[in-house]
Amino acid sequence: MKKCFSFGILLVFFIIGLLMGGCADKRRAVKDGDAAIIPQEELHIYIAFGQSNMQGPGEIRAQDKTGISDRWQILNVVAGTYAGESRARGQWYKAVPPLIIPDSGLVNYLGLNIGLGPADYFGRTLTASTAENIKIGVVAVANGDMALAAFHKTKADNYYRKQGVLSGRPSATEMQGMDRYKGAGYANMYDAIIRNAQIARETGVIKGIIVHQGESGVGLSGITWAAMLKEIYDDMLADLELAPNSLPILLGQCWNGGSGQTGGALANDSVIQATLPKAWIISSKDCTGRTGNGQPDNTHFGSEGLELLGTRYGKKMLELVYGKH
Repeated sequence: MKKCFSFGILLVFFIIGLLMGGCADKRRAVKDGDAAIIPQEELHIYIAFGQSNMQGPGEIRAQDKTGISDRWQILNVVAGTYAGESRARGQWYKAVPPLIIPDSGLVNYLGLNIGLGPADYFGRTLTASTAENIKIGVVAVANGDMALAAFHKTKADNYYRKQGVLSGRPSATEMQGMDRYKGAGYANMYDAIIRNAQIARETGVIKGIIVHQGESGVGLSGITWAAMLKEIYDDMLADLELAPNSLPILLGQCWNGGSGQTGGALANDSVIQATLPKAWIISSKDCTGRTGNGQPDNTHFGSEGLELLGTRYGKKMLELVYGKH
């Protein structure tokens, strides 16, 4: 009788150990981004950063606010009112645009209504072609006119102190953008990305990065655009405890297929992959969007162009992460 009782106790502890081990595996999958052992309901996280064409220079049309899946969500970075709802910092919301610009800022310097960016249709494209149990989440940090140096972990401080900057940098628009993020409690733009990505990965797995920056160039002297982007990418992965070169990073071209002020880094995949082997270029051909709300400056895409650009980001990420062609 005692032997049976002892065996029963051992069996109970053995079962508990198995269950705890399973829970630990799930936690490890979230922490380490392990695709082999995944939570039952997945949250796939993407980081988006850049300047005005990422922030949202397009008019938010009626169709941009409808047909949005509950599976497409944004982790709000700066508290405020967006799409008519109060969004707290560090909380998830259905990704109804605007994602980055608060409602109070939806008129630009030309008097045009804005707020739509490529991240909107990037997320919509992913949710339309992934399994129903997968949620797509984005951490988005962007501001108009930002040089790439503004997103660097350590060099941003020198940049904003005007140490080693290129002529005219940083601009008044950049200073306003930095003040917005500092006012929200972040040390800088990089800090805003990392702190929110760390929150996001508590319940999900970081899968990739999308970038649109290049019109304002690198910002600092003595370093190329591609080299600085590599430093930002490497720092991000290290701070998020991810293996080097483990995430795809998609880089959108500037106006009409151009490389902007990047030293030709956005020309094609082979050029950028000489520095960043996990980088891919997203074409902006035919994304000008001059109809409707396209801005007459040959720099900012209109709504139609941003929809096409965001869809291209999404299709490339579907290929790279989910094997869909």
